[in-house]
Amino acid sequence: MVCARFRQDWFADGGGACKEQRSTGGGTENRLETGCGDVWGTPAFSSPQPPHSNPRGRPRAPSSHTEQEPGPPPQRTRRRPPGQPLPLAAPAAISGPTELPRRHFPRRRRQQQQQQQQHRGRRSVAGPRGPAPRRRLPPRPPRCLHPPRCCCCRLLLLLLQPPAAAMAMRQTPLTCSGHTRPVVDLAFSGVTPYGYFLISACKDGKPMLRQGDTGDWIGTFLGHKGAVWGATLNKDATKAATAAADFTAKVWDAVSGDELITLAHKHIVKSVDFTQDSNYLLTGGQDKLLRIYDLSKPEAEPDVVSGHTSGIKKALWSSDDKQILSADDKTVRLWDRSTMTEVKALNVAMSVSSMEYVPEGQILVITYGKTIAFHSAETLEQIKSFEAPATINSASLHPEKECLVAGGEDFKLYKYDYNTGEELESYKGHFGPIHCVRFSPDGELYASGSEDGTLRLWQTTVGKTYGLWKCVVPEEENAEAAKARTSLPGTAEEEIELGWISKVYVNQPAVVRHAEQIQKWRTVKGNWQAAWLLKAVTCIDLTTLSGDDTPSNVHRMCFKAKHPIREDLLKAMDMHDKGITVAAVCVYPARVADAVNSLKAAGCNIPVASVAAGFPSGQTPLETKLAEIKLAVQYGAREIDIVISRSLVLSGQWESLYEEIRQCREACGEAHMKTILATGELGSLANVYKASMIAMMAEQYVGRRTSEWKQAPSSLKFF
Repeated sequence: MVCARFRQDWFADGGGACKEQRSTGGGTENRLETGCGDVWGTPAFSSPQPPHSNPRGRPRAPSSHTEQEPGPPPQRTRRRPPGQPLPLAAPAAISGPTELPRRHFPRRRRQQQQQQQQHRGRRSVAGPRGPAPRRRLPPRPPRCLHPPRCCCCRLLLLLLQPPAAAMAMRQTPLTCSGHTRPVVDLAFSGVTPYGYFLISACKDGKPMLRQGDTGDWIGTFLGHKGAVWGATLNKDATKAATAAADFTAKVWDAVSGDELITLAHKHIVKSVDFTQDSNYLLTGGQDKLLRIYDLSKPEAEPDVVSGHTSGIKKALWSSDDKQILSADDKTVRLWDRSTMTEVKALNVAMSVSSMEYVPEGQILVITYGKTIAFHSAETLEQIKSFEAPATINSASLHPEKECLVAGGEDFKLYKYDYNTGEELESYKGHFGPIHCVRFSPDGELYASGSEDGTLRLWQTTVGKTYGLWKCVVPEEENAEAAKARTSLPGTAEEEIELGWISKVYVNQPAVVRHAEQIQKWRTVKGNWQAAWLLKAVTCIDLTTLSGDDTPSNVHRMCFKAKHPIREDLLKAMDMHDKGITVAAVCVYPARVADAVNSLKAAGCNIPVASVAAGFPSGQTPLETKLAEIKLAVQYGAREIDIVISRSLVLSGQWESLYEEIRQCREACGEAHMKTILATGELGSLANVYKASMIAMMAEQYVGRRTSEWKQAPSSLKFF
């Protein structure tokens, strides 16, 4: 016999599992498996919420002054007969034993019997209305009918799970940090020979430019003195435009980061957009006016379009720049550019939160409230609309019009089928409301900006290898690892692992902060400063790499290499007899013999270095590079400075880069070799790190001597 109190405690502790039900003459009984054996009994209620329950769902007895409804007395529970086998009700898909060993807990049973006797021996306490009648509490419903918490149900749940290969792949976004305030707008450029790019607008007043497919930070545009509400890139990613709360719109050089034009307004600017030829810029803001600026004549007055009754939230070019679409609070307007007049107006029920123009098909995507509406960009006639479960702040349509994504106030991203309106998936990733969503120009990913100050990149097709995402099936991992191992020639027993190179990540904001801190470090003063300057002179490679170099120029430079500091200054510091010279003299291979002869005539042993391997571009065949290195060594060069093929880095051909550097090292023979990385053309700090590691693994001494590379562009000023 098991009392009702024990049954409630057992259910509360999650120690019992409801295995099956059976019909009896008095109703339905549940079979329970407990530590004391199986118990059959009838629950006092079958609904999820028992009668006389409190808000937490816990059953309680009715009050003493409430008359209880008559009904059949509850059945007493009884134990399973000892000889009856213990069945296990399991799904047909589960194979295993049908009988489990019984376990006995005599000590627990004695404690339960003692508690039962104490419970029966208690006296009722008389209240103001007489003795309170003792009422039996209804038992709790088995927790197995709800989310599984007991061990048996967890085991069954694990057995029922499909194999890992059959499970759906999880969406893993790329998080792009760097902003310190909410990200309110973003835009992609068109596809260029260097890929496509992404610009983000943030309330911290610092719009950022990133690589579109990886999210790698490229630079920050510094100049605004207020929150930036809008940002855009032209088609070929050579120009950027931003709209800010400092009453200005700015046009930037997206390659160098320089500010080109500042366009003053009378109120906050919310939206900017380039024409397809990048010659005109459209702006709109809180002053309720549309302005069209001729970027070839920035000093000229802009063309002004008036007609809005509230602040403009978005303004876009449409129909091959012949028309303008703009949205204020609850109205979307279509304007004719040639006549500057309103063609049509569309009124919506709620405030417009975002607007996107899709040139393919002339489709206008508008969001307001929980509605995502699609209209014709030429007539503003509605095509279709979807309803989302939450307030939507932004939506974007796939370039091929296969699906659309939307994000809003519930921190979620929703993906819908454009043709049927069916919700394909929804997931969380941000820690705040989502303000903007946009598809990339190739449709392979989409970006989202949020109140949490981050951008996240999401795959359109989860599991596809693209950008930094790589899908590896478990049985292919060993094959990929074997492929990534490169044997060193001449040492077959040694192998080098290159597979980890593709997984390298560089925390760009941290690198920038550390570089800024280095500039603030204290420098040495007085005699210590003079000593370090002298030491720096001995580390310099005195270089001439001009197209008009002659033997006489090289001879004068070699004399300067032997006497880098005036004799009177050295005597004043008592360093005239210390033999202070530069570290080396660097010339082209054709001038190596001239430099060697000049240094011998001067009676000094300063080594001669020569650039080679197609310096500075590196765009020569590998055979030519090796022949140039061998000739420079033959002429007397004791150090060879090679340049790497940047195309191998940008295309991720790390094995080929390793092999090229290794062969160059073999061609140097006894001469010392340095590798010039040309960081200005590697695209990102991650590529700089990867190229450095490849060069060092090829047993090279890597010197980032980008200062010698006169023809190469240096790092962008605004980075």
